[in-house]
Amino acid sequence: MKTLVFGFAVLVLLFGCIDLGGGNQQNNTNTTSANVTPQQNVSDGTIIIGQQQNQTVEQNYTKPPPSPPEQAEGLNYTLEPDANFAVYFIYVGDLTNKLHGDAILIRKGDMEVLVDAGPAQSGTKVAEFLQSRGVDDIEVLISTNADPRHYGGIDTVRSKYSVEELWWSGNAFNDQDYISTISSLNSSVKKTRVVGRGFNMTINGMNFTVLNPKAMPFENVNNDAIVLRIDDRNFSMVLLSGVQRGAQDEMLNTIKNELKCDVMQAPYYGLGAGTSGIANFLSSLKPGTIVVSGGPDESAQSGGSREPFRKLMEQYNITYYENYIGGTVRVSSDGSYYSAGYFTS
Repeated sequence: MKTLVFGFAVLVLLFGCIDLGGGNQQNNTNTTSANVTPQQNVSDGTIIIGQQQNQTVEQNYTKPPPSPPEQAEGLNYTLEPDANFAVYFIYVGDLTNKLHGDAILIRKGDMEVLVDAGPAQSGTKVAEFLQSRGVDDIEVLISTNADPRHYGGIDTVRSKYSVEELWWSGNAFNDQDYISTISSLNSSVKKTRVVGRGFNMTINGMNFTVLNPKAMPFENVNNDAIVLRIDDRNFSMVLLSGVQRGAQDEMLNTIKNELKCDVMQAPYYGLGAGTSGIANFLSSLKPGTIVVSGGPDESAQSGGSREPFRKLMEQYNITYYENYIGGTVRVSSDGSYYSAGYFTS
């Protein structure tokens, strides 16, 4: 409770009033059901997945009606709701320095959303990747939690790109570097949103829904991370950031249908600390593809081996990609079909 009170005090001091919003490819196969029709693999290792009739590979379900979406007022981009789009899981890790981290670019036409920016040591790498893709500015920057492996590169990125909106959870967990980063961003963006479960917004035809943190937080930097669901026509993706067993179990018990998706990001870099209790998660949800992002180090100090997680994904016939093995992973879609593979140019 003290942490929560301190978090609100920091917000008041910083902002006054803030607008509140509500592998390596293995020799496994894609999950196949009546709703998913895999096509042939292409030569670069990319896998094309057939048209999605709904967003579950287990059974049909009725998605509950969402809350009315917030309006993306003031964001400057060309409206192209029927355009193709791509999501890039940028490789920001490093074995020498045992670095892990996340930086995810979501791009549709002239609209760019950046989810995290990796550790400080990789900020330049993230900025150079954005430049290589011709990014001119960032409509929304989403900082999922107060883990420096997620937020450390933000200062470098914002020194090279203008950011229109900032979304974050509102809890800095007494991290003074994070407070400084958020405060600096808040002073330069058009709008700052504190988001939690139930917040959703449609931007350029993509619906962004926040599944975590819940209203009564865990008071844990990982389990209170922002979990983001993205829907575009018949395609769905869930980004799990750093959530561990507590948040995973809570979401599975309360909002299971909202977790069902075509593509899922592995939580907590796919390491043992974040996947030790994930068997029920995978058996219940069975996403078609999982992207594991982070760095190659699997020491106990970094969170533990990924091998049990790999075996589980193989057991459930889930295709997976590891960006620390094959480099940046790209998932692209026209809203009906999607492809996943390592990005080489």
